[in-house]
Amino acid sequence: MERRLFRRIPVQIIAEVEISLDDRAAGDDHPCRPRIGGLVNTVDIGLGGFSVKITHSWTRTDKSFGPGCAYMLVNKTITAYFKEKDLRVSGKVVRVDPKTMLMAVVITKVSDIDLWRLFCGQDSGNELARR
Repeated sequence: MERRLFRRIPVQIIAEVEISLDDRAAGDDHPCRPRIGGLVNTVDIGLGGFSVKITHSWTRTDKSFGPGCAYMLVNKTITAYFKEKDLRVSGKVVRVDPKTMLMAVVITKVSDIDLWRLFCGQDSGNELARR
């Protein structure tokens, strides 16, 4: 059974991310905050989703993206900013591995779909699409 609608290409790109958590999940004694952010390194990207590995957190490094918080990130909105392409991609976190902090995301919004298609190797003139 094929889980993905669109093929993904392996690529490592650093992106800034922000994850919005609901207010109920972010009480004062909870390790997660209403909005947490940091740096991620992509593992693979495609038109419908991407996978990232969390590499650095802006706030409370040991708590924001730690294993104790991983389950709270599922179904939350994530926005990734690819600075070198000036591209913003938003989606829903569908899976997080608490040991490796590898996240799978389904895309719901892209700031420039044509640029994202090119970025993902889905443009007919792109070298990656011909492989």
